[in-house]
Amino acid sequence: MADLLAAAGPDGSILSERLRALWLDVELEITSLRDELLKANSKIRIKSAEIRDLKGQIAKLSKIKFGVNADRNPEKGKAKMDNNANGKNGWGEEQPEPPKNHKDGHKATKPAPAPRNTNGRGRRVFPKHLERREIYMGKPDKKCPCGCGGSIRGYDINETLEVIPARHYVAVRKYPRFRCRVKDKVVGTTFLPRIFPQSTMSNGIVANAVFMRFGAQLPWYRQENIFKSYGIDLNRSTLMKWSNRVATQTLLPIYELLKLEAQQNSARLFMDETTIPMLAPGKGSTKTSYLFAIHRDDRSFGGNLPPFVLYCPSKTRAMYKIHELLNGVSAIVQTDAYAGYGQLGRKGSVVEGIISPKCWAHTRRNFTDDFEFNETADAKVVIGMIAELYAEEAKVKGKPPLVREAHRRKYSAPILDRLKAFLNECSGRHLTKSRMAKAINYAHNQWSELVLFVDDGRIDLDTNPVERMFKPSILLRKNALFMGSDEGAEAWGILSSIVETCKLNGVNVEPYLNWVLDQIAGKLPRSEYDKLMPWNAPAEFKIML
Repeated sequence: MADLLAAAGPDGSILSERLRALWLDVELEITSLRDELLKANSKIRIKSAEIRDLKGQIAKLSKIKFGVNADRNPEKGKAKMDNNANGKNGWGEEQPEPPKNHKDGHKATKPAPAPRNTNGRGRRVFPKHLERREIYMGKPDKKCPCGCGGSIRGYDINETLEVIPARHYVAVRKYPRFRCRVKDKVVGTTFLPRIFPQSTMSNGIVANAVFMRFGAQLPWYRQENIFKSYGIDLNRSTLMKWSNRVATQTLLPIYELLKLEAQQNSARLFMDETTIPMLAPGKGSTKTSYLFAIHRDDRSFGGNLPPFVLYCPSKTRAMYKIHELLNGVSAIVQTDAYAGYGQLGRKGSVVEGIISPKCWAHTRRNFTDDFEFNETADAKVVIGMIAELYAEEAKVKGKPPLVREAHRRKYSAPILDRLKAFLNECSGRHLTKSRMAKAINYAHNQWSELVLFVDDGRIDLDTNPVERMFKPSILLRKNALFMGSDEGAEAWGILSSIVETCKLNGVNVEPYLNWVLDQIAGKLPRSEYDKLMPWNAPAEFKIML
């Protein structure tokens, strides 16, 4: 530079200033480009994180719509394959050796037919209570078909399940009238009581319509088409009106008794909610309505109270509505982590007598979602530890509470300690907004309620029992599309509660409903309605398997 300036002669200072100015411009431009590069890289990272998050949401929604709903342990299938490769079956037992043949000096015995399993394989054995009709399939003269005159020497038996399609008929009941000599007048016979005495429809038809709607999830228009196929013109609006009247007038007392069971005679309940669209009159669209489910099932800890489910329709799922539904309940109420359940057990409120443990299935779901999309190693470890909890829980399923408590304190508590330490350890290894970090924060926030099961044998690990209770309503929601009115929503809750409670107690729904309607139409006193509860139904209505 000095040589250049000397060579420039008397104008060297001007050239130096010019070069210095150019150099400063270059440095400023480099700095500006570096800042733009940093900003671009930052935007790329943000966009990449957004893309990963959106892909995760797409994967989750695709799983909900097209995939299995159950959370999968990534090691479960691998362990089963390893066991099979080592000569063991899926339960870790040694596989039996194949029978030896005659050449080895051992007689090969014919294996007994395997019992039919849940996959539909094996010989089907029909229940003994089903009617058997013997049908002779040979010639009427019972001789050999070739004409040789040979007689029968035995039969090859083939059993098939047959069906007689439903038959509708008109019952013409003739009620005699008598000339009474004592009273000196004509005396008639008392009519058979019916729920709708002014109509031409029997209690049996009403019970069938209710069962087809809420037990078989057939919307009214499909039932209308079924009647048309038999040549019967029965409008869907008529079926709907019958259903609503039966629910809100006739069967409401039974629904109220179910409410009393939940409030006064339950040690442990499950609670959850789902959405059901409701028609918005005048808008040509639907609005979001909710269906709460309160479920009692004490079989997991050996309880002897009959199971039931209570469906409660609501226009909102706000906290005040939840407290209104649980007003007067003093029990364990297992829920998910929805904020509306956050104040259960708060002192001074109407729900202060409630203990509210949370759900391990919801906690695990956050980690399984992260592992399925990102295959995070830490998520896999957490899923494995939660699987250990469930493995220990399976060993005491159906056992008394004290047995469950002792087992959990000995075996489950150490697993929880390891899990808590691991969550604390790996919480700093993940970005704050990542799916894994959110899963860890969820577990930390709910930890005190998640571990309540260790010290109380009545508490289960998850709320899966009540989530299963929504399957019929979700299927009916898909078929019927929406509820038509507030009265229809109330009828939905009442009839679904009675139908699903029947199923939980092994009661045949349609004949039970027919019997209940006959009893109520016969003016059964309200003080005796307790005998109409599904678990008190006569033995003839029990399903025999």
